[in-house]
Amino acid sequence: MSSVSAFAIKQRVRISLFVLLALLVAMLIIGLLASYNLYRSAEDHYIGVALPLRTASRDVLFQMGREETGVRGYIITGKRKSLEPYRAGRDGVIADLRTIARLTRSNPELDNTLREVRRDVIALHGFYDRLIVFVADGKAGREQAIVELPSGDALAERFRQTAALMEDDTKAIVDRTRHQQRATLQRTLASLSIAGVLALVVATALLVYLPERLRRLYASEEEARRRAEQGANAAQALAHVSDAVFLVDDNSVIHFWNAAGEQLFGVNAGDAVGRPAAAIVPEYARLVEAARRDDRFVPVRIGGEERWLAPVISAFDGGTVLTVRDATAGYVLERTRADFVATASHELRTPLTTVYGGARTLIAHRDTLERGQQDKLLHMIEQESEHLVQIVDQLLVSAQLDRGGVHLDESEVDVLALSAGVVESARMRAAGKNMVLLQMPTAMVPLQCDEALLRQVLVNLVENGIKYSPDGGRVDVLVSEEPGWVRLEVVDEGIGIPAAELDRIFEKFYRLDAAMTRGVGGSGLGLYISREIVMQMGGTLTARSDPEEGSTFTVVLPRRQREA
Repeated sequence: MSSVSAFAIKQRVRISLFVLLALLVAMLIIGLLASYNLYRSAEDHYIGVALPLRTASRDVLFQMGREETGVRGYIITGKRKSLEPYRAGRDGVIADLRTIARLTRSNPELDNTLREVRRDVIALHGFYDRLIVFVADGKAGREQAIVELPSGDALAERFRQTAALMEDDTKAIVDRTRHQQRATLQRTLASLSIAGVLALVVATALLVYLPERLRRLYASEEEARRRAEQGANAAQALAHVSDAVFLVDDNSVIHFWNAAGEQLFGVNAGDAVGRPAAAIVPEYARLVEAARRDDRFVPVRIGGEERWLAPVISAFDGGTVLTVRDATAGYVLERTRADFVATASHELRTPLTTVYGGARTLIAHRDTLERGQQDKLLHMIEQESEHLVQIVDQLLVSAQLDRGGVHLDESEVDVLALSAGVVESARMRAAGKNMVLLQMPTAMVPLQCDEALLRQVLVNLVENGIKYSPDGGRVDVLVSEEPGWVRLEVVDEGIGIPAAELDRIFEKFYRLDAAMTRGVGGSGLGLYISREIVMQMGGTLTARSDPEEGSTFTVVLPRRQREA
């Protein structure tokens, strides 16, 4: 197939898709216009006229009934208060007649009926007014009113008949409006159906003819691509690719091996070409399967070291090209990001839930809670807020360390007083669960360092000892000095650290009890931050431990020459 016919197929496809798009847009516009017309029609004719008209015509009978009730009550009791239904009904009748007159301006067939209703209403009002005057004149007038009361039945019956005629006329208007609404809906549905059928016809035509035309177009482009690949020097191009690329035939024998493959797998091209790929590439079958599943990362051990590889496979007649990129750095970054999100979410959610629950309890029950209970809740909110501040501070310090370190504000620091303050605070937080003890000399020369950062390191280590001693026990803080050095040791009797994990506890976001099987939480940043701070002060932070027997963390800080 020539390029001209391929271009023609593309043009036909574009035109067909444009026609289908135009029909869909037309359907959308018709639907919107139809919806608007239905809304306006219902608003103007049904909701705005028909329903209020029917309501007002029915209400006229109700209000006249109230008038009659009020007059009869006044005749019986002689009390002016009994006329309140009469007055309210009279005002309601007048308002209803005005509403009917306003709504029937465009319906002249109701004019005659409305005039008759008004005439009957006026006649009844005159009759009721005469009875009220009689009753107001005294006992004789009241007796006269009782005598004349039956004479008003004829007026009332004539009014009810006339009002019934008006209600029938109103019902006819409502029915006519409903019929108009139904006709509008039918026209709308017909328009949408016609547009939908046209769109369906075009879509069916595209479904029948488009796949074959696209197949021909793709076949033509595939043939052109194959000819271009055959005319290129693939080996020269692939030799400069940074990813490992190798070509194997249908029997998985290597026919090409680039320089990046030599560097990644440590095998020269001369040793790789002509040999089975499974004998040269570690986990070859696993890499091929992962590439077919579009797996992003595949763990493979190369030279005794674990690497995370990203494979991509491309098959052609007679062979396969496998591209492998060393994505270890990207995997570590993604895992670190995922660990950060999971750790931050968990560590922030717990204190936030406690603060939120305490605040809601105070808001909902502040009038019923005793003073001691309120103080307990407020103290809990304060503690959890401090916990939140500590977590945020750890995240901020970690970010500062990642950007190149924190600023050291050095001064003469009394290490003994600093240690005593940290231990005293730890005792209060331990609340008797753990016994925190301090052993230090009676006097010590001040140390030139950053007091706030040193306190943060010691607080992290002591809280770590308490946290990883869930069953209680002692936490000892040992302060000592040697010529040119100051040593701080934190010794606990907690769960200890397995030997295999001892080298990883200073990694960012690493937690010994990540699954919290022993109820131990934490952000995984405390030891990382502490070690980085100590290193910036020129010192060292080390750890030794025996599982289930406890751990010892040792900080060694150097003295300046003039301090010693």
